[in-house]
Amino acid sequence: MTDLPCDVSLVVIDREVPDDEIRRWWNCKETPLLYDLVAAAPRLRLGTVLNKYGDVPGPARRVFSLLFLRGTTPRYVVPRLDDELIGEIVAAYQGRDDDGPGTQQADLAEVAAFLATHRGAGVLTDEDEEP
Repeated sequence: MTDLPCDVSLVVIDREVPDDEIRRWWNCKETPLLYDLVAAAPRLRLGTVLNKYGDVPGPARRVFSLLFLRGTTPRYVVPRLDDELIGEIVAAYQGRDDDGPGTQQADLAEVAAFLATHRGAGVLTDEDEEP
């Protein structure tokens, strides 16, 4: 089986999501309400998390992993953008020497501004449909 390229974006969720919907989202199951919310959500493309060879280390992968952890433990939630989470996302998005080439699509300042603009809202990552 060959992995297909996958990029992710941050998406802002500005309403409450029922527990069963968010649990299904994090478990990659059908989530009709969240699909609609995510489709209409403000979004910022972060970059590549998967290429034809598998996982790609980089800023987008770190943010994806951070939000997955925050969204699934100790219970399933849509993480809220408070000062602490914004700081963690900005730190995770900073480039590192071992990042894969071409994995970062947004500028760090653009990410920080997007997060600050949406402080207090929920945030998820979503796979991008187009390359």
